[in-house]
Order: sequence, then structure tokens, then C-alpha cells
Amino acid sequence: MHFKHRFISLEDIDFDDEAFCLAYPCRAQNLLDSIDLVGIIHPPVLRKKKDQYQIICGRGRLKAAKRLGIPQTLCKILPSWINDLTCLTISFEENRNTRGFNIIEQALVVEKFLHFLTEEEVIKKILPRLGYSKAYKNLQFLLALNFLEEEAKKLLLEDIITPHLALQLLGLEAQDRHQIISLFGMLRPGSNRQRQILEILKDLAQREDKSITEILRQPAIKEIITDQRLSAPQKTEKLYLLLKKWWQPLLTRREEEFKKLTQRLSIPGMRLSPSPSFERDSILLQIEFKDLKDLKQKWTSLASRLKEL
Repeated sequence: MHFKHRFISLEDIDFDDEAFCLAYPCRAQNLLDSIDLVGIIHPPVLRKKKDQYQIICGRGRLKAAKRLGIPQTLCKILPSWINDLTCLTISFEENRNTRGFNIIEQALVVEKFLHFLTEEEVIKKILPRLGYSKAYKNLQFLLALNFLEEEAKKLLLEDIITPHLALQLLGLEAQDRHQIISLFGMLRPGSNRQRQILEILKDLAQREDKSITEILRQPAIKEIITDQRLSAPQKTEKLYLLLKKWWQPLLTRREEEFKKLTQRLSIPGMRLSPSPSFERDSILLQIEFKDLKDLKQKWTSLASRLKEL
């Protein structure tokens, strides 16, 4: 590709045109110190469009330069006859080879290429270059991420929520989704607790014919979330246990009773085991002993503890 190098005034660049922008979030803030110190090392790529220049690559560099008050910078200029698909491909290849793409940028890439290519072409030509197999489900997965709110995208990039959970959130009503995103952004629970809390909330909402928002606005939940004495992990556990109690009161009660029983009968070498999910009333008692004398001692200790119950 033949480029012409020219010094271009930043006033002549159309910063509102994001047709070929594949960066999320904008990288300008992270480039300010570097550009202020040494300037723009790698010239951005532009294309003349009417009376302004269109950004093909280097939006972050140019926005940083603009914030720093730099009046003009050296740029690579594409011929005006270069078509949009070629411009998008140049942007894609430069970013892929220099820094790679985060998962939100990958979603943006496939969305933009679908303006010029068929789904089959994107699956065959673009997905492998993003590290995905040539499968329609991967295309659907990435396209769905584009519908996430900005707050959810931020949590996803910070690894606070998982991509799988993000897709589950898209199945919720907008208000419920916002409430969950705010909750997880505040508490930052692990992926397993996220899944459990969301599943319980969905089941409770369906069973009680309420929205997730209505459930989360219950005074008992507000009390946990606003309790400044608790850390985020502590709030998460209290919230989870409360929701679980509402969701399965009988199971929760049995778990609490079993926990108290194991504490009272805590003897080295002895273990109590309930049936899975407390489906049966029976409890298994296991005693580990070295010899008959050891067994008699443990049995005596157990009998003594049982008398105290």
C-alpha cells in the first residue's frame, strides 16, 4: 500500500467519524504522558474525505495530541479512492499486529466487518484471526456482547464478570440487568457466587411473580448492602445466604441444623455426612480409629456429647 506522508493540522481531522475505530475504550488517556514526552512515533493513517481527513488508524494518538494542544502531526495519507473495506482491513491488521484486541474490541470488529462481508465470510476470514474457531456460535457470541451497556462492558474488561454471565444478563429486562450490574460492580463477587446469586434471583422472581429489581429493593437486602461495617466479600456472603434462605427455606434450615450438630459432635477422627442436598433424613457417621482402645475412647466421647444435646 502506497502512503503519502504529510503534516496535517488536527483541526482538519474529523474526530466524530468512528467508522474504522476498533479501540475500546479510547486509548488517548493512556498515551498522554508518552506523547507529551516524545511525540507521536508511529504516524496515524488518514484518508481525505471531502474537506476533512478521516481517521483510519491512530485515533487514540490523535486525540491525545489534541488534548495536549499539539497543532499538527505527521500522518500517512491514503488515496481517497481506497474503499471502506480496505480501510477497515488496514485498521484491523495494524491493531491486531501491534496490540491485539480485548473481548469488547473483538465484538466491535465482527460487527463492523459485517457491514461489508457476509456472515460466512466473517466466520471464515475474521474469526480465526481473532483466535476463534470457524463456528457460527462464536460469531453470535461476539455480536451479542455489543448489546451490553457501557457499565457491563467495563466490568467485563476488568474481569469482574465473565463473558458467560454477561450473555445471561442480556436475557434480563433492562432495569433488572442494570440492578445486577450495579450490585456486582459494588460487591465484586467471584464467578461462582455471581452465578449462584443470579440463578436464585431469577428463580425467586419467577416463583413470586416479581422483578429482580423488586427483590433487590427489599429492606433486608438494602441493610446488607449499606452496612459499612462489612467488607465486600462479607456483604456478598450475607446476601447469598439470605437469598438462599428465601429460595429454599427448608434446605437452608436443615443446613443450619446440620452445622450446629457437627459443631457439637466435633471429635477428632469422626465425621458426619448428610445425603446430597439433604434429600434423605439420614446422616452418615464415620469413625476413624487405630485400634479397639482408640475406638472405645472416641465412642465414649461421642456418648458423652450426645447426653449433652
